[in-house]
Amino acid sequence: MARVPYVDREEMDAEGKEIYDRIRRDRNADKVGLQFRALLNSPQATSYLTSMGAVLRFKSAMPENIKEFAITVLAREWNSDIEWTAHAAMAAKAGVSAASIEAIRTGQPLTALTPDEQVVASFVHQLLRDKKVSDDTYAAAEKLLDTRGMTDLTLTCGYYSAINMAQIALKSEMDPGKKSTL
Repeated sequence: MARVPYVDREEMDAEGKEIYDRIRRDRNADKVGLQFRALLNSPQATSYLTSMGAVLRFKSAMPENIKEFAITVLAREWNSDIEWTAHAAMAAKAGVSAASIEAIRTGQPLTALTPDEQVVASFVHQLLRDKKVSDDTYAAAEKLLDTRGMTDLTLTCGYYSAINMAQIALKSEMDPGKKSTL
């Protein structure tokens, strides 16, 4: 059970309803999912956070397969059923192999991944686990993604870390009818 109430659109003031509607539109959904409804207890902050997320998801300089792969690595690092279940499926649709997705899910050595995936996973692991990124890892990732892509990858790590920390602290649940694939 979530630690905070899930906010319904009808409970919000006019500004809150606009924020709710934008989140729904950004995700092309009929309704806002539970994790964002938990965050809507602070609507303005949620507005900024979800705007950042929408830009990173839908206007990223990273190729779709690399972006979704990075998000799966982040979801696995945070043990997020919500993010893993959604983004592992999106990664597969973007061309990430089932073997690579399973390697991340089960914590296999990075050698089980493609060279590009190894670079991205190393960057994410170093940033989250070590709280630093080696110059060699950064250079390899920048060669793969260029400066804007690296900025988007870094911001993607920050955004999904924030989302996952909120899930942990607020105990957001998966939406009804969803089953974890993690």
